[in-house]
Amino acid sequence: MEGIPRVKAFSKLYDLLVYYSENRDLPIEDGFDFFLEVKNLCGILDLNYEAFKKEFHLTEGGF
Repeated sequence: MEGIPRVKAFSKLYDLLVYYSENRDLPIEDGFDFFLEVKNLCGILDLNYEAFKKEFHLTEGGF
C-alpha cells in the first residue's frame, strides 16, 4: 500500500507536465502555483526538483 501515494503523485506530476506543455504561454488561474505543485510532488517521489526542472526544460518565466 506504500506505493499508492507515489503512483498518484506520479500521475499528478505527469498531468502537470502535459498542462505546462499545452498552457505555458497562457495566463494561469489565480492561486495556482505550478512550480510549488511540481516541487511538492518531486518531494513525494524523492526526485531532485532542480534536476527535474532542468531535464524537462521548465522555466518559471514560462507562465
